[in-house]
Amino acid sequence: MSIDSEVVAAPQRPADERAAAGLLRWLYDLVEDRNVGYLADLRRLHADSVAKLLAGNFAAPGGVALGPQAVEIFERVAFLFTRFHAGETALQRGSGSLGYAMSKVGSADRRGSENPGCVRLLNQILVSRQPPFRRIQHGIDLIRSDSGAPPNWFQLTVDLLRWTDSERTVQRDWARDFYLPHTKSRRMP
Repeated sequence: MSIDSEVVAAPQRPADERAAAGLLRWLYDLVEDRNVGYLADLRRLHADSVAKLLAGNFAAPGGVALGPQAVEIFERVAFLFTRFHAGETALQRGSGSLGYAMSKVGSADRRGSENPGCVRLLNQILVSRQPPFRRIQHGIDLIRSDSGAPPNWFQLTVDLLRWTDSERTVQRDWARDFYLPHTKSRRMP
C-alpha cells in the first residue's frame, strides 16, 4: 500500500504533521500486513497494550512531546481508525474533515445539515473546548454505519492536535465543511 502524498513526512512540515504522518504510515502498514493482533489491541480503548504504547509514542518524535494531550490524541486516532476498519477487507483512505464526512451521512433526502441527528452531534462536537473523543467516536460510528467514507485520517489527527488553538480554526473549518461541503474549504483528497 502506498502512502498518500499528504501523509508523506517531509522535513519542512511542522512537527505535528510529521508525527501524524508517522502514525498513519504505521496504521496503514498494520492493515497491509494484516497484523490482526495489533489492530485488535488498538480497538480496546481502555486496555494497555504494546500497540497502544506504540501509537502514543508517535506523539513524542525525538522524545519531545507535541503537547499535553498528544499521546491521548494519537491513541484515540489509532482506536478510531481500527474501529472504522474492523472487519473491512480494504483500507478506506477518507477525504476531508470530520465535518465533511458527516455532511454525507443520512438518507437520500436528509443528508448532513438536513439530518437533525447529524446537526445535533456536530454542534456538540464543535462547542467543546477539549477534543470530545466520545462524540467524535459517535461521528465515526455514524459514518461507518451509513457506509460512508471516513474523514482523512491524517487531517483528523492534525486537527485534534490543534483543537485548543485560541482562534478555533479547526472547529470553524469543520462547521464550514459540514454546512457548505461544496466549497472545499481545505479538503484533502
